[in-house]
Amino acid sequence: MAFERRTSPEGVVWLRSALLASEGIPHGFSTRLGGESLAPFDSLNMGLADAPGEPDAWDRVERNWARLLRATGLEGRELVRLRQVHGSVVRDADLEMDVARSAPPFADGDAIVTADAAQVVSVRIADCGPVLLADPTAGLVAAVHAGWRGLCACIVERAVDHMLARGAQIRRVVVAIGPCIGPAAFEVGDDVRAAMEVVGLGQCVEPGPGGVRWRADLPGAIRAQLVRRGVRDDRIDLDDRCTASTGDLFSYRREGPRSGRMAALIGL
Repeated sequence: MAFERRTSPEGVVWLRSALLASEGIPHGFSTRLGGESLAPFDSLNMGLADAPGEPDAWDRVERNWARLLRATGLEGRELVRLRQVHGSVVRDADLEMDVARSAPPFADGDAIVTADAAQVVSVRIADCGPVLLADPTAGLVAAVHAGWRGLCACIVERAVDHMLARGAQIRRVVVAIGPCIGPAAFEVGDDVRAAMEVVGLGQCVEPGPGGVRWRADLPGAIRAQLVRRGVRDDRIDLDDRCTASTGDLFSYRREGPRSGRMAALIGL
């Protein structure tokens, strides 16, 4: 299936996975359009005040989150966020007392799971891959932040395993991979190529122009880990927008440390 571009009455522009929507799962992937933040974070910046390089005013960021929650039909639920560290930790929003907080400091982690219909779990990105997972029958959803470091720490597979341990079945899991940096723009060095080869993702790295550097296929690597773990390929929805080359998306690689952040969020 495909991703749909939608605009809320407040002007928030966001993306919806047709696959997740067909399963009745409320969710959304934000763009940078329709918020209150000023340049260089204009305008729908979802960055967090406790994260380096994200100094946008907290009150504006919180109003942006409120706009996105209204746009995606998730208003009124408890919003759960993490301080993402490019690691392998999966957290349970509904079981861990220190995870659900309304303001910084947030708990560390790069994947978050919940079985609580009163919660919405989320991750932030600006080139890394946002991954939303659901097993509607088991009543479980998850949000994952997956850059190359996270993939090499197997964060996507760990999130799937975590859901299975809580009662999900692999044949029922549905996944949406949102916009991230595309292979044409994701130039990496020998260290990244070697790290990806170690975890069986060498096929997702190819020589770049001139053979001096390498180009990594981040969305392809995320899909490969999901399929390797047993997720059916026809139950994976992937958006092919590249953050680094699409002007209405934030990109750390294009804009540097003062780039804003987008969000992916999901609920039951």
